[in-house]
Amino acid sequence: MSTIKALLKKYLANEADAGEIEMILRWLRTPDANESLLHEVWEEERKEAPPVDLRRIWMQVDAETREDRNEQADATTQADEAAQPWFAGKRHVIRRLWPAVAAVLILVITSLFLLTRSQRADTESRQPVAAVPDAAPGRDGAILTLADGSLVSLDSAGKELPATQGGTRVKLSGNQLAYVPAGEGVEIPPASMTYNTVTTPRGRQFTLVLPDGSRVWLNAASSIRFPTSFTGKQRSVELSGEAYFEIAKDKEKPFFIHTEKSETEVLGTSFNISAYTDDDMVAATLLEGSIRTGIRQDQVILAPGEQAKIGAAKTTIDVNHHANVEQAIAWKNGTFDFQEKGLKEVMRQLARWYDLEVFYEPGVKDVKFGGEMSRNIPLSSLLKGLKDMEVHFRIETDHRLVVMP
Repeated sequence: MSTIKALLKKYLANEADAGEIEMILRWLRTPDANESLLHEVWEEERKEAPPVDLRRIWMQVDAETREDRNEQADATTQADEAAQPWFAGKRHVIRRLWPAVAAVLILVITSLFLLTRSQRADTESRQPVAAVPDAAPGRDGAILTLADGSLVSLDSAGKELPATQGGTRVKLSGNQLAYVPAGEGVEIPPASMTYNTVTTPRGRQFTLVLPDGSRVWLNAASSIRFPTSFTGKQRSVELSGEAYFEIAKDKEKPFFIHTEKSETEVLGTSFNISAYTDDDMVAATLLEGSIRTGIRQDQVILAPGEQAKIGAAKTTIDVNHHANVEQAIAWKNGTFDFQEKGLKEVMRQLARWYDLEVFYEPGVKDVKFGGEMSRNIPLSSLLKGLKDMEVHFRIETDHRLVVMP
């Protein structure tokens, strides 16, 4: 520790004698005096004092000591000064001025510190404040994969969209893509059948009208592969993720939906299928009509208001005869329905809609949520609504959401 730093500490602890105070005063008047050392000592000692006029203080110090310094210089010879410590001949001056010097010194030290702190705070206050990370809600948009493998963005009406695919006209209107058959009685040979795929990335949803007039609402992070014209004795599509269907009735051509874990047969009905690969089950929920769903030979027929769940092992089918139908299609109606949903299931829904990567800190407990929230609000606003569940969240850059205990 430097000598001056030690003396400053002694003074602030009321332990400095007259000679040490004089040494501090003398140091303050030299080019070696620096505010950083005063700041450092002050931070360590944590003293407080009101801000004062620094120029006025220095003028007071100089006025009160100038006359005595001159008198002492006249009365002391060079030899005497050389033989004694530099402050020895001035002790009577310091003693006489002790109250004034002590008061002035503390004001000098505190003023230098407070002035520095004030300037630093003023500079920091003018710095631009970094924006708190957040995530906007999802919106309409998708990617169309054509028969030749080329990709077309459907986020906006693009000139890249072809007029036809496999003999079927393709029309994009707002957030809906429609496939319109060429005409009645026009049969496309199976060998000429082409397939398209509509994919919604995270943070997107989209509506599709299939060639038979059936309507499909795709949730975020989903895809559907379908023929550009339904030929033969059945209509078949492949689904990954989640979609709500309104199937056009055609008793001669049953409608089939294939997922990685299930197969659903439809005659004409409205229903929802959730088949995300990162969920532990596939769920089919029926609103109207009738569907047959299941795995291989193990299938069940659902009535309106029922829900079938197929586990990840693909060995069992559980049927809920009094399903919460509104919860199953809440996403289609612009809401999250978290009633009786576990933490990780809720986080998966948020990750898909807000395009997030979710991370869990150690010690996070699973909790059951409840209630409904809009899907059309920023992530930060939605998380405020979940704070009563004793789960804490932190939004970071790069679409990272951290779940904390």
